[in-house]
Amino acid sequence: MRKQILFALGAVVIVIGIVIGWYLVTQRHVGRLVAQGKRTNILILGLDKFGSTSHSDTMMLLSLAPEEDVVLMSIPRDLRVKLADGGFHKLNAAYAKGGIAQTRKTLTNLLGTSIPFYITIDYTGFESLVDQLGGVTITVDEAIKYDDDRADPPLHIDVQPGPQTLDGKTALEYVRYHGDTEDLGGIDRQQKLLAAILQKGFQNRDYDSVRKLIRTINPYLHTNLSLVDLYDLAKIVHDTNTEHVKMATIPATPVTIDSIDYLEPKVVEMERMIAQMIRGIDLLTPSEITVAVFNGNGARMVATRTAEYLRARDFNVDKVANAETFGYDTTYIIALSDMAKAQILRATLPQPDQATIVSPDELSEHYNALLPYTPNGTDLLLIAGKGFDVNE
Repeated sequence: MRKQILFALGAVVIVIGIVIGWYLVTQRHVGRLVAQGKRTNILILGLDKFGSTSHSDTMMLLSLAPEEDVVLMSIPRDLRVKLADGGFHKLNAAYAKGGIAQTRKTLTNLLGTSIPFYITIDYTGFESLVDQLGGVTITVDEAIKYDDDRADPPLHIDVQPGPQTLDGKTALEYVRYHGDTEDLGGIDRQQKLLAAILQKGFQNRDYDSVRKLIRTINPYLHTNLSLVDLYDLAKIVHDTNTEHVKMATIPATPVTIDSIDYLEPKVVEMERMIAQMIRGIDLLTPSEITVAVFNGNGARMVATRTAEYLRARDFNVDKVANAETFGYDTTYIIALSDMAKAQILRATLPQPDQATIVSPDELSEHYNALLPYTPNGTDLLLIAGKGFDVNE
């Protein structure tokens, strides 16, 4: 009997060990990354509702690692992006059409960086967070007065200028206001309020209080992070000095297409920002890149127009000429030096996907024909192929 009891106890211990091991493997994924000093990217979405459909009203990429800068990158909801249906839409439509999965996939493609984790919070959760902090104090730059009975819930905003402490309801009104001519005005307010929340809720509290705050708001969160993971992330933010919290906004320019107002991402500036703030590397600037431009499709003045387009974006253009043939079916970028320079050039083109980057060996026959017309010190050859034009 005693052996049977010992055997049973041993089996229980083994089962408990397996369960604990499984939990540590499956639930502590962020913890393992943090322990290894790797940078972790987390998508944070604030959700609003219009009727029965939810949209991502506020979007931020939180990127952090132990003993490194915490990066909070605001992502305008009106960015013009290509979704899974093949059409172009405003970014906040991604959540309405495909939920968190399509939103993460769209942003991964746009930003060129993995986003393995996400946190979403709705209006009720945001109000609760601010109220749990006893409100947040900020300086409101100008009066905000706005009414929208169609919103869900209806929006009635009346925030006066000056230093003041906002409760949860007023803070929500402050960040929900999008009466600016551009979406970027709302992002400025979001960042100001978020900085106040981080300082009061995380950096000016002891860690036990931070853990209590996380437990309180956890029911309002929809996330693929465990509670223990949230503790880990909160501790990193708690231990980070304010000067090491970096905020940025994806650069974009307003455009109107088919009577719809969008923000068009500035691809080169965006890639440089991601490289510097998240990957920790400095990209080359166009002023460090010299390009020879050749007309390979026979379109009148296409090489000249392309050269002007590139010079306006700070590239050095040292040659403009016809290629040895107008029979190029594809636009090529021949990289004579650093391949990274070719990537920057391609990203600058109006339709980057139309250009193929190759080495001289991969296009040796054409390269050898153009070599006599290529000045010394040229980094790249851009050969305009069929259908290519910077004005399209």
